[in-house]
Amino acid sequence: MPSIYSGPEIMEMAVETERGGKRFYEAVSADATDENLKRLFGFLAAEEDRHIAAFQEVARTVKEHPHDLAYNWEEAAQYLDAIVESKYFLGTGKALRLAGESKTPAQALDHAIAFEKETLLFYSEVLGMVAAATRPAVSRLIAEEKSHIVKLTELRRSLVQG
Repeated sequence: MPSIYSGPEIMEMAVETERGGKRFYEAVSADATDENLKRLFGFLAAEEDRHIAAFQEVARTVKEHPHDLAYNWEEAAQYLDAIVESKYFLGTGKALRLAGESKTPAQALDHAIAFEKETLLFYSEVLGMVAAATRPAVSRLIAEEKSHIVKLTELRRSLVQG
């Protein structure tokens, strides 16, 4: 049976997702011998810090103004459950396990791309759940996630071509 998530719980899931991404990027960056991978993953780890702060601000607004949320949480529960169950989503253990499974730069990039795509799906759903006043912030985060996918994909392609 699907869970029903409150607005603050959704925002905490987003914060935890960013923390997991940061752990993954830091772990891979620390072990990387490829300078481009090390540099990109270091950049992405710093981006996750900014995203954590942004979602914490959105969470504050959600907690202070729950009446602004007209979203039907039950409608989204099954979809959110499916995302949360993914091997790429949430949790310290999952992030560090994926980093450990990344034996090559290509594998690390594949995991990172999958993580960013699932995060993008989650945030796209969250966009419709938050109050109108916080949608621009979530929209900016979605745009940044898309740019991360582009950067990761470009580096992945350069490895294949190189």
